[in-house]
Amino acid sequence: MVLHTDPYKGTTRKLVLAIDIGTTFNGVAYCVLDPGEVPKVISVTRFPGQEGESHARDVKIPSALYYDRDEKVRAVGAEASPEAIKQQALEEEWTYVKWFKLHLRPSSILPGATLPPIDVKKSAIEICADFLTYLVKCAKDFISETHPIGKQVLSSGAPIDFVMSHPDGWLGPEQSNLRRAAILAEMIPDTVEGHAQLHFVTEGEASMHFCIANGLSDDVIKPDNVIAIADLGGGTIDLSTYRVLQSAPFSAQESIGPVSLIQGSVIVNRRAEEYLRNKLKGSRFTTDDDISAMMEYFDGTTKPTFRDPAAKAYIRFGGPRDTDANYGIKRGVLTLPGTDIGSFFQDSLDAIKSGLDAQLAGTSPNLATVLLVGGFATSPYLHTKLQEYATSKGVWMFYPDWQTSKAVAEGALWFHLDNCVCARVARHTYGSGVNPWYDESDPEHVRRKEKAYTELNGNVAVPGGFATIVSKARPDVGTSVHETKEFSFVYGSYYAKPENMSLSAAVMAYRGSVATPKWMDEEPDSFYTLCWVKAEPPQGSWQKYDGPTGPYLTQNYDVIIQVGLTEMKAQIGWWENSVHKRAAATVVYDNAP
Repeated sequence: MVLHTDPYKGTTRKLVLAIDIGTTFNGVAYCVLDPGEVPKVISVTRFPGQEGESHARDVKIPSALYYDRDEKVRAVGAEASPEAIKQQALEEEWTYVKWFKLHLRPSSILPGATLPPIDVKKSAIEICADFLTYLVKCAKDFISETHPIGKQVLSSGAPIDFVMSHPDGWLGPEQSNLRRAAILAEMIPDTVEGHAQLHFVTEGEASMHFCIANGLSDDVIKPDNVIAIADLGGGTIDLSTYRVLQSAPFSAQESIGPVSLIQGSVIVNRRAEEYLRNKLKGSRFTTDDDISAMMEYFDGTTKPTFRDPAAKAYIRFGGPRDTDANYGIKRGVLTLPGTDIGSFFQDSLDAIKSGLDAQLAGTSPNLATVLLVGGFATSPYLHTKLQEYATSKGVWMFYPDWQTSKAVAEGALWFHLDNCVCARVARHTYGSGVNPWYDESDPEHVRRKEKAYTELNGNVAVPGGFATIVSKARPDVGTSVHETKEFSFVYGSYYAKPENMSLSAAVMAYRGSVATPKWMDEEPDSFYTLCWVKAEPPQGSWQKYDGPTGPYLTQNYDVIIQVGLTEMKAQIGWWENSVHKRAAATVVYDNAP
């Protein structure tokens, strides 16, 4: 089944680039939109440093960089892998940076985790920007060399649209960080129009679009069927679930909030390294060089080929003189019990199975399909164990034959071309702070009388109220919100001086258990500012009045938000001469690292 079969209806050619920055590897796909032509999604299959048969037409490169002592980028991706580069890096004291993506994660995901440090005086956002700069250049070079029309579009200087994927547990603050990185990488300008060139999609949703576009059977996409996506990546395990609404054209809605678990393949490596350091303690093979050589072989050979805990496993790291029978080392090869290798996977397996149990709770097994995608899903051992789990639950597990390493990048483009998810689950109970006019007949107002204040219009207001905009309903499931559904709240502004006029309205989130909370001081730890909606209303929209302390300007603005999209959108509205008008607004997150 192909999602998008209609010719492009635009009047000018446009280039769209989709970028998947993974914890360990990343990929890029592109599409040239040509008027009257059916769009084609194409992966970038050639990067510098991939020369040679073993790397020909590889769609991914490592998410790693070398910085020199002046903190200038010296090697990126596959160009950072050759032995000659590693030797030069050692001699010239370059710094190797990896796993920078995990430093951008929300604080709620794996709090207090020990990650490889970033040993350069750059933030994770700046490192991400350096990597994006490299990726976009590689993509442009590839397109110019392989796609004549794409080369023409690039030569024209026309703005490029970008789609960036991110883990399912990332929300507005993390998207804001990625947008900042894109601006630093000069992918987009830091303007309202520039921000609109960058789109976001979760890795799980991108993976589903990839699977749909590449031929899921009709049995899977029947109405009322449930599709769970298990995107098993290098750093994160992303689980998301969708209920099919119709099969032709395909349409689905998110049925439960997605989860992102930091239990990917790099965590298996961390367990393996800890095991090796403990096992070899007391031997002469505990140097950083020896452990590094062991881990390189483990990651490249032992882990991806491991399938049977009953069989011995081997890690090659040295030469004929490297032998110590007491530690199972002979001629540079360490022999390990297969059960020990299997134990490195156990926490990840348990997390995946527990996560899928929660995602599929209440779903009839005969209606459920689990799609396995991502680089970690290629592990024979992991795949076998998850198949056993699926069989025990009576659900069907589907592992695509196609190259799933390109699933997220290509799926992100399919999402951009033909988004088939029409509703998503609200991640929070959304609301706004309100300051109602003081009512002496209301005991809640009387109780807060000492906090009351007088507004410029002379009315007495009570601060600290909360008005629910979108209720999350059941905390474990959430509320389904259609992507076009708009929610609004009134934001009254009062200003004594015209030069101070602007709009900055807080969108609050509530994480308590009360269905409709009214006052924030009753559960102060359950409320927090999710983001700010900022705008510069036209001067003519303000109304002038005389108050007890002098003239003032005021207006009751509607703050309009959409929370059913992959990224929150906002506008402001107001009434002027009996006409409801709207203006653009910006969503700003202030907790970026």
